[in-house]
Amino acid sequence: VDYRGMRVTAQTIVPGILEKEQEQSVVYGSTDFGKTCTTNEKYKELLEKVSAMLKIKPHSIKTEKGDIVELLTAVECKGIIGNDGRHYLLDLLRMMPPDLNYLPVDVEHISPAMKQLEYPQTYKHRLCCLRQELIDAFIEQKYVDFYRSIALNLSKLRTNESTTNDSTEQTNVEEVKRIVNEISVEDNSREIIQSACRSIGSVKDNEFDVRFNPDLFQPHVTLNQTASETAADTKLLKEAAEYLILKQIPLMIQDFQDHTAVPVDGESLSEAMHSRGINIRYLGRVAHLLNQQPSLIYLYEIVVTEILCRSAKHLFRSYIQSVPIHLLSFSISHFLNCFLTIISSPTSEHLSDELSTVTHNGTVNTNLPLTNSTNTSSQKTNNKKKNKKQQQQQQRKQNPLLRNESLDFLSLTSKTCWLQLTNEAKIKYNFDLNCDDIENFIEKYNVRRTCILRSFCVKTGIQLSMREYQFDLTNKSTRTTNNECFNEEDIINIYPLIKQNSPKPSDAYQFFTTGQQKIQQGLLREGFELISEAHNLLNNVYGPMHPEISMCLRLLARLNYIMGDYQEALYTQHKAVMMSERVLGIDNPQTATEYIHMALYSFANGHSINASKLLCRARYIILTCCGENHPQISLIDSNLGLILQSYGDYENALKFMEKSLELNKKFYGLKSLKVALSHHLCARIQSCRGDFRSALTSEREAYQIYKLQLGDEHERTRESAQVLKHLTEQAVVLQKRMNDVVKGQLLMIPSITIQQPSFQNVLEMLNVVNGILFIQIREKDLDLIRDELNKQTINDQQTTATPSIQTLSTAAEQAAALMNNEVD
Repeated sequence: VDYRGMRVTAQTIVPGILEKEQEQSVVYGSTDFGKTCTTNEKYKELLEKVSAMLKIKPHSIKTEKGDIVELLTAVECKGIIGNDGRHYLLDLLRMMPPDLNYLPVDVEHISPAMKQLEYPQTYKHRLCCLRQELIDAFIEQKYVDFYRSIALNLSKLRTNESTTNDSTEQTNVEEVKRIVNEISVEDNSREIIQSACRSIGSVKDNEFDVRFNPDLFQPHVTLNQTASETAADTKLLKEAAEYLILKQIPLMIQDFQDHTAVPVDGESLSEAMHSRGINIRYLGRVAHLLNQQPSLIYLYEIVVTEILCRSAKHLFRSYIQSVPIHLLSFSISHFLNCFLTIISSPTSEHLSDELSTVTHNGTVNTNLPLTNSTNTSSQKTNNKKKNKKQQQQQQRKQNPLLRNESLDFLSLTSKTCWLQLTNEAKIKYNFDLNCDDIENFIEKYNVRRTCILRSFCVKTGIQLSMREYQFDLTNKSTRTTNNECFNEEDIINIYPLIKQNSPKPSDAYQFFTTGQQKIQQGLLREGFELISEAHNLLNNVYGPMHPEISMCLRLLARLNYIMGDYQEALYTQHKAVMMSERVLGIDNPQTATEYIHMALYSFANGHSINASKLLCRARYIILTCCGENHPQISLIDSNLGLILQSYGDYENALKFMEKSLELNKKFYGLKSLKVALSHHLCARIQSCRGDFRSALTSEREAYQIYKLQLGDEHERTRESAQVLKHLTEQAVVLQKRMNDVVKGQLLMIPSITIQQPSFQNVLEMLNVVNGILFIQIREKDLDLIRDELNKQTINDQQTTATPSIQTLSTAAEQAAALMNNEVD
């Protein structure tokens, strides 16, 4: 739980742990960093399976007294037997192997390639570990190398010919496994397997078993193993650290280029990195690689914004800890002003002026001429003094600036704030911001200020009032005056941020994954039933509101739409939208995605105006999250252009479609199929406006791309050629009539009949834009497929189905599902 700069870790109390001392409760592990350590046979038995799954190597350590203790976890892990008889394991920080890229290790442990990248980097603690996702990917790569090494040595043994490594790397993995399965029990074959195990660092010499030692490079731990074993463990750890930098991060960049992953904000970027085992501390390295890809400039802006906001969060955490509770709103507004505006002078100077003014106004003037005072005058004087003290006490209660509290936080200015931010970004993420204030940052990286504000508030738990904040300077040439955009009334609340691992119902996820597989095979009805069952199980486990339930509802709505039930699709998607708004937030990118799906289903039900409003709302959310320079904006603009075209708003439709075309050129390339589709859609709108010359130019661009990418005989190329021919005829007719008017043969240009696209035609184009394609299969072809399938089934009753039969089965089931639901 993170709240007001402090982090509290909450966990379940082990039954009986409060009744004993810690040293008496721990029966496995160490409580003093390895000076003393205990073990337990029952724990060793229970941890054998866990260590095998987590790839933890069994190892022994030596205590200060010289005792040898065998462990299956890191030395800090503690095993406690509760009063209920169960075995508990605590303090799992070092269960994963350490990250050599951020540990102060000797230079000899770092390869030359990593030295060129300036690794290892210094870090503020020694808890840097590799993620489990990276370990799994690394083990999988080692498994492939293991089989290739055996195949290489076996081929050399059989043919007595040397084979180059390049040819081995190009060998198919299945072919390698086939060769390995043919290994006999001869001594030479055993030597080949042992050699392969040694080359990949396997723990066993007769099978593949790669594990890591979590207690390596721990200064307080003495390992009880030979120097060769330590060298082998270090080599494996070094290879994993190199794999993260040289393989895994470039693979993620390649996924971004292929648009298989499209992060929208810092949260989705973090999920994409964590799913590939990349820690957040590598944001600087990711930003360096993204800066070299012009088509990924939008991701570079998201990464830089994430680095800035995370650095600001760390600065805010130390800043807010020393602030009294009664100054909380004022201090938060002051920090936001220093961070997002220009504050050139400390606020304490202005506060001292206010303090002196208030004090002066509340002071009684005692420099009066003395007269023969009476008892009444003395009583009046005493009453005035009492009133004065009461007024000052009330002012101190009401005005926090008059209290005798520490106001050190008021000395913060924009210059000092951004100096600390640049230092934090360099130390934490190895990235140079090179900015003195927010104006330089926005000018250099082209990031919207609202995106920075939203990301920072989400990371710190700050809740602001909704109003138009005037960020821009009135006179940008002079930055000597304070531009205070936020005030104390703007801070509504600061709420705790809770991070936890929710339990996952295995049965529900099994139903969900199986349903996805059925859908991919074309068995839509069976997939729908499995997803519905998963939705019911998730509802029983999590309750009515959960992000996973929203995901199930979205998939069920998509299936209803594909199967032709548009009303049920809209109803289900409406529930998904409401759940996403409640669970994830109204400004979450996933909520915008839900709006896009709901807009498609609304249009299919004939609600064109509502569909356009939903898309405008989704566009506003994406603009708030990452700005206008994003592929998601291109998708929304294409949908908006088609829907606006459907009810005759051609001018605005063309604006959105041209913006989509511009973004597609930037992200996908000038000769991509998406750009060709955008050219075609622009030509449709331009022809509806009567601008045949521009439509002819746009359609010609689309035809050239289709011809280049797909060839002359492809269906899309032929369709584009027909449209090009039709537009040419229309342009010739229009020009001929204009010439007749010029010559005086006609008094005015006759109106040209322009056929507007039908509702079904617009819906088909919306499906294409959103990635939904329908296949038309005639009933006659379907019968032929079924007959062929029956013949193959009779012939191969006793054998497993071949890939060709699986393909026929998939096609037949998909065709049957489409035909039964009357979907093209």
